[in-house]
Amino acid sequence: MTEEPPHRVIPLASYGQQQLLEYQENPLISALPPVMGLEEVVGLLRLAPRFDSQEALLDGRLRAHAIARLLHSFFQPLSHHLELESKISLMIRQGYIGRNPASGAWYAHLQNGYRRIEEEDLSAAVYQSVSTTASSLSLFGCSGCGKTRTLERILGMYPQALHHPDYNISQLVYLKIDCPIDGDLDELCLSFFNAVDKILGTHYSRSHGRKKLGTKRLLASMCQVANLHALGVLIIDEVQNLNEARSGGAEKMHNFFVSLVNTIGVPIIQVGTHRASKFFQRTFRAARRISGLGSIRWDRLPRDKHWKSLLKQLWKYQWLRNTAPLDDELEATMYDLTQGVMDIVIKLFALAQIRAIVTGVECIKPMLLRKVFEDELKPVHPMLAALRSGRPELIAKYDDLLMPEIEGRLLTLTQSLDRIVPSKPPETSVDGKAKKFAALLEGMEIPQDIAIPMADELLEKYPNIPMAALIHKATAYLAQDNPKKPIIARLKRTEWGRLSEDDLRRRYADGPESEVYDRFKQAGLIFDLRPLLKAS
Repeated sequence: MTEEPPHRVIPLASYGQQQLLEYQENPLISALPPVMGLEEVVGLLRLAPRFDSQEALLDGRLRAHAIARLLHSFFQPLSHHLELESKISLMIRQGYIGRNPASGAWYAHLQNGYRRIEEEDLSAAVYQSVSTTASSLSLFGCSGCGKTRTLERILGMYPQALHHPDYNISQLVYLKIDCPIDGDLDELCLSFFNAVDKILGTHYSRSHGRKKLGTKRLLASMCQVANLHALGVLIIDEVQNLNEARSGGAEKMHNFFVSLVNTIGVPIIQVGTHRASKFFQRTFRAARRISGLGSIRWDRLPRDKHWKSLLKQLWKYQWLRNTAPLDDELEATMYDLTQGVMDIVIKLFALAQIRAIVTGVECIKPMLLRKVFEDELKPVHPMLAALRSGRPELIAKYDDLLMPEIEGRLLTLTQSLDRIVPSKPPETSVDGKAKKFAALLEGMEIPQDIAIPMADELLEKYPNIPMAALIHKATAYLAQDNPKKPIIARLKRTEWGRLSEDDLRRRYADGPESEVYDRFKQAGLIFDLRPLLKAS
């Protein structure tokens, strides 16, 4: 029994002013966010994990949880990410020009769609004059280079669904589906219906998604549902999983993808590894329009200033007690091991931190990185060796290897912490912190006899605040208007007459040396023992 799709509340569309003439009077475009500037795009795409340096003082098991934030909460936009965002922004808006419900074009597309379902022919049409403004884009790259993650960040800038009451349209701005492993076009259509049902709360998988209807009917129904909900862009990920033989051959697959764009008018993005690019290059050679915005190829990051800047940003997020700064040797080791494949970069960095905690070294060094790479990332060694070789035939052979399940390895390494015998408190304990604080105060030219008790007193009052805050407290403490101790200085006897009247040296110099005793006695500085002696 199929699961009932949940009831969804789709937000109502609100329309903004458009600066371009071709975008005006089109509700499907006016309901979208405005075209953003470069800085705004970078700000929306960037993602950083929550981080507090004080978390380095936590128990190792808790720190393992904090380190896991890196796997899902770090994204630094680079130039190729911004290029993809720009193309997707253009694809969605340009694709809606030819399907404007205000001009009647959208209804003409729907009529043609009904005819295609009746005749089970994607080329059938009622209105031959209906034009399409849709385009296609291919994105190919090795596993782990960030294709899927980047698409998710970019698509997250748009609302996925909007309702237009005046036109009775539930608009789907984007839809992303994954090709099932060793799948065919029928299974791709079923994945499409399930995804639409999940977002809109519809029942297309029940009414249109029966495999016994046949491939032609399924494909025609998929195209019609895409038009009915004014789909802005369809992203088909993992296209290398499509089985050419089961799908009826390359020609049939080619006709389907071409029809989606050229006939139906829905923009499409095919995403896959380099292995998939061979098929699309072969089949799209005769169909220029399908490659409207071209084919983007992503590979490993080159070892340039962008790579170093990205690694520098990532290096900030360490939950270790003896963090080492990023130097040239560490940077070179990271690139040699990961070859600039971003997914592996983040996973190696996270696993290295866990290993540093488990072993007690609490610091990332080149040798530790190499040991973690050898022990934990064996599944990707062939792919990375191929990348190091630079030979295209080897890269094509290994570019779609499965990435290791990092969460499972983190869990295994974290369990190792249970077997560790508790060691002596780290240098960041109260005693160690007091010594470090006192040393800093002495470095500020505060005498040791003042620095040590001051450090103890402030740490007793504020045991959990960072070192920088303690320094601030110390300077504020010293700045208070407390009575100052008299300054004892070495002066020549000829200069004693310039001292304060309370200074013994001044009293000594104020008269003849033979009268010093009398002057001291008169000032009450000499204790008279005679009354005590008489009493005894």
